[in-house]
Amino acid sequence: MQYNDDIIYNKAYLIILPKNKCDYFKYIDYTFKNTILFDSRKDTNNLISFIKKNNFKQIVFVDYVFEYYEIINHISKKIPIKFLLTNSLGGFSDSKIYSEFKAVIELYKLNRVSSIGVLDKNLYDMLTNKKINCFQVILDVPREYSSYHKKMQHTVGILSDQNKNTHSFYNSMSSLIFDNYIAKILNVNSITKKFARVFNIKYKNCNNKQSLINNNEVNLYVNFTDNKNHVFIESMDSGVPCILGNNSILMNEYLRESLIVNSDDDINEISNKINSVIKNKSKIMKEYKKNRHLYSDACKKSARDFLECEVDNDINVSGKKLLSIVIPVYNTEKYLQECLKSVLKSIPKSIIKNTEILIINDGSKDDSESIIIKYKNNYPKLINYIKQKNHGLGNVRNVALKNAKGKYIASVDSDDTIDKNFFKSALKYMNKNIDLIMFDWLSVTDESTFQTPAIEGALNNLNKYEGLLYSTIMPSSCNKIIKKSLYDELQIKFLEDKYEDLSANPFILLRANTIKYINKPYYKYYIRSGSIMRSSAGYSMINVLKEVNSRLYKYRKYINVDVNKLKYYIFSWRIEEFIFNQMYELNDNYLDEFINYVYNNLYEVILDVFNSKYYLKMLSTLDSDMTHYIAERNEFFKNKKIKNFIKLKSDKKMKLNAYIIYYGKKS
Repeated sequence: MQYNDDIIYNKAYLIILPKNKCDYFKYIDYTFKNTILFDSRKDTNNLISFIKKNNFKQIVFVDYVFEYYEIINHISKKIPIKFLLTNSLGGFSDSKIYSEFKAVIELYKLNRVSSIGVLDKNLYDMLTNKKINCFQVILDVPREYSSYHKKMQHTVGILSDQNKNTHSFYNSMSSLIFDNYIAKILNVNSITKKFARVFNIKYKNCNNKQSLINNNEVNLYVNFTDNKNHVFIESMDSGVPCILGNNSILMNEYLRESLIVNSDDDINEISNKINSVIKNKSKIMKEYKKNRHLYSDACKKSARDFLECEVDNDINVSGKKLLSIVIPVYNTEKYLQECLKSVLKSIPKSIIKNTEILIINDGSKDDSESIIIKYKNNYPKLINYIKQKNHGLGNVRNVALKNAKGKYIASVDSDDTIDKNFFKSALKYMNKNIDLIMFDWLSVTDESTFQTPAIEGALNNLNKYEGLLYSTIMPSSCNKIIKKSLYDELQIKFLEDKYEDLSANPFILLRANTIKYINKPYYKYYIRSGSIMRSSAGYSMINVLKEVNSRLYKYRKYINVDVNKLKYYIFSWRIEEFIFNQMYELNDNYLDEFINYVYNNLYEVILDVFNSKYYLKMLSTLDSDMTHYIAERNEFFKNKKIKNFIKLKSDKKMKLNAYIIYYGKKS
């Protein structure tokens, strides 16, 4: 992962690893994913900005560097912070390592750190005894098996660190004297050269770590003050048995007996173990391969327990084609040809063979079909035509999900058009496997043309992800290119009613791990007087909000945001504009029916919104008359007497709308 302004992340967690620990990156990222390398000398401000911009449910710092303190001070206290410590209990003889450990413990005592993960079993036992919320974490290694019959005979790889001030390395070398083995060492230093000369130890210099690990008869990693179990696993995976001096790694009894030495001081024990392992190499490797999947399972479980959630996996499902462009058609003969022309102009030549246009005619009664057939005949390999009886736009979107062959789905309404750069600008992000790409609208009314951004100006104080999630045009399918597997994974369908997009697309954004926002008005959205989206639709909105509320619980494991905040931004202005404001316009018979429908279907949901701190804070920013008026109205609603209020105030209507709710003032 990189911290830049190009991609917006919505992840359950972020792992931050100092660059001086970059040797761990491969293993931490393989085990956890979502890992970012942090250069403490120059990246502090970038990292603070990155965390604020994106949406992470928890932050995990690896080890401790001084700059973490400033970063933690900029993280909301609502976001849990955890630490993962890679050092061992034996490593605390180094005063620097011990002082860093103490800094983490102080943060824990201040309740700024919720839990601590450790790699070292002895450290885990010590912290657990001290009643610290602690987890032992096991790092996994990418499996790369190779045959071991080609390994160099009579060479022993010394895998412990010659540059560390421990005697394990030199005792390992000394154990080779008895049987005249050749020690293979990574980047031999002057002290090691002198030691080998004094004790007449044969050695080979190795410049490549993987070559050192992979190409010996046997390896030694006899070290009681280190936690790099991945060194052992890599050696075993490559077919070289590895003798270990740290017995915390998960193995069966036979492997433990065969591979673990009890002391790094007893060079006779190490020497005897080398000979025994070479003699029993075939059986050891057979047992290891049987045991390997147990190790990976334990790694996954330890990561899951520590994070208290599933380990993240980006959605990476391919389709038969790269892109499906869905065009729903219903009585739009006046606009359809312009729509199709704009779509055809926008498809890059490089992906034309990997694209389909899926036109779904939802029972049009005008001449739309003759236009569709004309284009279908001109582009038989590109256009797929489905004709059906009229079922409504929600049904059409579900039919599209069922029939689309693309990895990505884009939707263009047949009375709208798109810019020629719509797909061209998104292509590199589709190739990068980004989950969702989003644009602004170019809104066109009878009187004017203006850009409608996918992030409301009032939401600039939120992180970019929440800004996209809470904006008024968020539900639209038409300004987005969406990975189809998001819908497949959730097994979600559109509600077959008006405002169908609102029933599904918020959950697609909640599930998306990666989002690219291109703030260009590449979707041309025509707001025509008398269109279905401009007319009142209180019953439909009630049905959709009821479904959204139900799905919030169904899909709660994907909800990486404050649910009360989400309800405020998504529900509140729709409740005002489509439910309460509409009540003033209904006569008595319709009003009674409508109010009963509201109470029977959305009463508890509306109360949740009215009681949320976000709604109450918004009310407090309005002028006193409006605040008093809405508070009184809400009390009448709570007591199921909203009709009395409507009649009482019919000559003095005060209405909230989206602009007031977002900006706290009238437009």
